[in-house]
Amino acid sequence: MDINTKVIFTFMFWVMAGTRVQVEGHMCLKPEFYQNMRIGEKLLGEPMVYYQAGGLLDCYRQCGFYSLCQSFNYDVETHQCELLGLNNTNTEPVLNNIIMDVSNRQNQLFGSCKNHVCPSNTVCQVEDSSHACVVVGCHGNPDIQNINITSFEAKSLWFFNETVLYACEAGYYPSINVTCSMAGTWSPFDCLPFTGCERRSVCSGNATAEGEYWVFSRKLGDFVKTYCSSENEVEYVTLHGINTFSTPIFLKDPVTCVQVPVTPKLPSMGYTDFQKAGVGLFQKRLYIDAFRYSNSTFTRQTFGSAGDCVDNDVNDTNSDCRLIGRFVINTNGTGLRIKSSVTWETWGVGGRVGNITRSQDGRRIEGYCGSVVGCGGCRPTELLIERDPNYTPPLDSATLIRCKAP
Repeated sequence: MDINTKVIFTFMFWVMAGTRVQVEGHMCLKPEFYQNMRIGEKLLGEPMVYYQAGGLLDCYRQCGFYSLCQSFNYDVETHQCELLGLNNTNTEPVLNNIIMDVSNRQNQLFGSCKNHVCPSNTVCQVEDSSHACVVVGCHGNPDIQNINITSFEAKSLWFFNETVLYACEAGYYPSINVTCSMAGTWSPFDCLPFTGCERRSVCSGNATAEGEYWVFSRKLGDFVKTYCSSENEVEYVTLHGINTFSTPIFLKDPVTCVQVPVTPKLPSMGYTDFQKAGVGLFQKRLYIDAFRYSNSTFTRQTFGSAGDCVDNDVNDTNSDCRLIGRFVINTNGTGLRIKSSVTWETWGVGGRVGNITRSQDGRRIEGYCGSVVGCGGCRPTELLIERDPNYTPPLDSATLIRCKAP
């Protein structure tokens, strides 16, 4: 006779032999007790408590002492009792297992714990003519912003000193490891946003390789798609358009305005193209001198600057000569743009700010600057940035860090 047949036969015998089954002292159970029992099936889901029971009724009683327990699995061979916090209807066939729904408890089994209303994170303990609600863990979600609700609800009951591995939603990390205290409450914590590339190392399991990440800027009030280098010395924004800045290697004849190649070049002359711009998320500005991701010919040109040189050996000057120093700033595709309040100042000898134009969407700025008497040009006073109101990069274009407790 197989185990399933034995189980069925045994319970049929209890029912057929009489209407009562002796349980404890003078307490008896009627056959209706077994109406919520199913044999040869096992409830799926993570048990909140594993218990080595003295029998089926012992498993039933243990479930009834926990306010959270709604059902249980009982192995008739090993007497393993699994208490479940949810009345799950998903099952799988398991020959030697019994399922029982305990949502409608038979109160005569629980002594002074009958009809108890102990809090969800406690277990009822029988004490002579009374009972005590003993704290055994934590239940529910802490009242903290940006928590990962799915993680806290992964278990009906968390026991003392258990740690929630992913306590905060993606993009945030917990100020401390979140554990269940002996008082049955969660350790006090906050979910903090990743505000810089160096913060990637505060959580275990996160890649620290160079790449695109979502980093939070408190000043901008949102996450910014940011390129993090392996050294974490500064954050960058990847530029998708041409960003070029020049002080050409030509001397302008101040009379004829003819551009004459010069050898050797003068110290200020050169060309620089930027593939990424350094960004100060706290200061809400682009750095003009973050050259890590740039290419230069001759002298490096700072971001946003331009200039040219005039032949000083010619005494006459023509202030109408075209300025040939050129800069192009293009933030298209970054989710950022240069604020319209940004202005340019002159540098060098005889520096002059020429024509500066800005696209209607504010993402592209082109300007010409130079000098009328020597080498000079223009540069931004400060490249303040703001969020692009009409474009945000796709969420999957950068990594939103999920913080796992170390």
